[in-house]
Amino acid sequence: MRDGTLYSGPHWQRYATRDTDEAHDFVRRAFLDIRVRSSGAGRDGAGLRTVTTALDDVGVTRLHYSARTRVQTAPDGDLNVAHLMGGRFTVASAVDEYRLLSGDVMLILPDQSEDLTYDDVDTFVVRLPRPLLEKVAHAQTGINGTELRFDSSRPISAALGRHWTQTVAHLTRTVLSDPALLANPLIMGNTRDLLAATALAVFPNTAHAAAPRVAGEVTPRALRRALAYVDDHAGQPITVDQIAAAAGVGPRALQLAFRRHHDTTPMRYVRQVRLERAHRDLQAADPTTGVTVAMIATRWGFTHPGRFGTDYRATYGNSPRHTLRT
Repeated sequence: MRDGTLYSGPHWQRYATRDTDEAHDFVRRAFLDIRVRSSGAGRDGAGLRTVTTALDDVGVTRLHYSARTRVQTAPDGDLNVAHLMGGRFTVASAVDEYRLLSGDVMLILPDQSEDLTYDDVDTFVVRLPRPLLEKVAHAQTGINGTELRFDSSRPISAALGRHWTQTVAHLTRTVLSDPALLANPLIMGNTRDLLAATALAVFPNTAHAAAPRVAGEVTPRALRRALAYVDDHAGQPITVDQIAAAAGVGPRALQLAFRRHHDTTPMRYVRQVRLERAHRDLQAADPTTGVTVAMIATRWGFTHPGRFGTDYRATYGNSPRHTLRT
């Protein structure tokens, strides 16, 4: 790769440079605005190397940057969560200073300025756009966008910090490494929502203290509208908010209605419908044409073959492969 050259495909890009100013410009484009206070590149320059996988407006970047640098952030509301693999990284706000060790996780506060100092860092950075965080927080608690604020760069606990790294590692091994899965809108939408929900769970924010939505009465007609919406849109990314809007009720009321009348949640019902559609496709498919269980499972948003097989056997009494062959 030549210095300063960007290579990219449908869902990925690679970038490298030894020029310090170009490295800082890349950080501004890819993550957030910064004001550089000091930067000392080594004999071979800044040594920036990145590989980014894009899920629409979500970016997952493996980044190595050799120069010792101190910057001040100019936040824009989006969230950047970093998992330090090596090197030295310190984040300091008006009330706290957090010196990361290898394996630690932190976020750059999206609504206030911080001082970052890093040297020879190797890190995974996940960038989450503000609208996605607001959507997921609203679906979970009813909090509106102006009320969502993050309070600390540190995870709530070490266990939750590990939960973040395990979630990203799982997605990297499965979804992010497979172009076919990245091209699937169901899987893309679910992955984006999972990353946002995990960030909301791991780091202190105002959604944790938000009162749950007050549940109103859901009429049978409204519940039928919700079921019909899922049936009509099972092949597309679906959220609880979308189902609730189609039914004309609030997300919390919808959740309680599904529990009361169907002993499940809206998203588990979505999964059941997709499992049924996969079952129909397996019954109708001709394996001599090259169709596989994995192809059909992926079409309906199932990325984990073992879990798909277990759920399928529990529902239909035999394996997906058996259904395809008979």
